[in-house]
Amino acid sequence: MRRRPALRALPLAVAIALTAALAGCTAPAADDSPAASTPAADAAGNEGQSTSDACAIVQESIDGATATFASADPSDPASVVTALESASAELGTISAQVTNDDVAALLPPLRDMFAQAAEAMAAMAEGDVSRAGDISALSARFQESAAAYQELCETG
Repeated sequence: MRRRPALRALPLAVAIALTAALAGCTAPAADDSPAASTPAADAAGNEGQSTSDACAIVQESIDGATATFASADPSDPASVVTALESASAELGTISAQVTNDDVAALLPPLRDMFAQAAEAMAAMAEGDVSRAGDISALSARFQESAAAYQELCETG
């Protein structure tokens, strides 16, 4: 009988962990960075897109994902799954807009993590509490990716 309340608490824990990881992705806005006022030299393969321009595109997507998580009902696993799937799809969509090689390299693993989290969350919503460990591991990977993104975009 105690498993049921624990299962209900899992979507809330997932939403909080992922929102915290996303919040760590917040980097300075491109307009506030020194790189925005001085065009950065284009590195080979970047098709003219500076790191700060690429980070601005990604940041917009991260802001949208954070807003989606904030509006998701943490007691409703389906809304959390939908938010995760939406974030994954959005990162896939913006991938075509990010031509800066360094920033673009961060997107596929991040998109895959959202998709994996959605899959694990859906399984947990159906009663497979063994997937809670997957969510914990993904949360740690989100934080690592957020740190890499933040480091790149702060120095870019």
